[in-house]
Amino acid sequence: MKVVKAVLAVILAIVLMIAIAFGSGMLNMTFYEFFGMKKANIERKIFKENKSHVEGMISDLAKYKYELAIEKDEIAKNAIRSMIRSKYANFDETKIEDYALKAFLIQIRGGY
Repeated sequence: MKVVKAVLAVILAIVLMIAIAFGSGMLNMTFYEFFGMKKANIERKIFKENKSHVEGMISDLAKYKYELAIEKDEIAKNAIRSMIRSKYANFDETKIEDYALKAFLIQIRGGY
């Protein structure tokens, strides 16, 4: 009788551990579903405010300005302008210290 109780206790312990593991996994999925997008949005905002990201965007803008200046084909120029408008649509131009580059971005966006 003691052996049967011991076997049943072991089986019950295993079933209980499986149930706890399954339950915690479901709970984790529920929390991730609710909080996951908020966390991803916060991480993206932090990345976009990161100094290296901003400096990289400014450096790329300077390269695009140069490419636009040396390009002779009007179709290619329009493609560069369109790409700049798309890539820099939500970029805060106040982070650009170089006045000429800031003015270039505002002009490309159609600011003047």
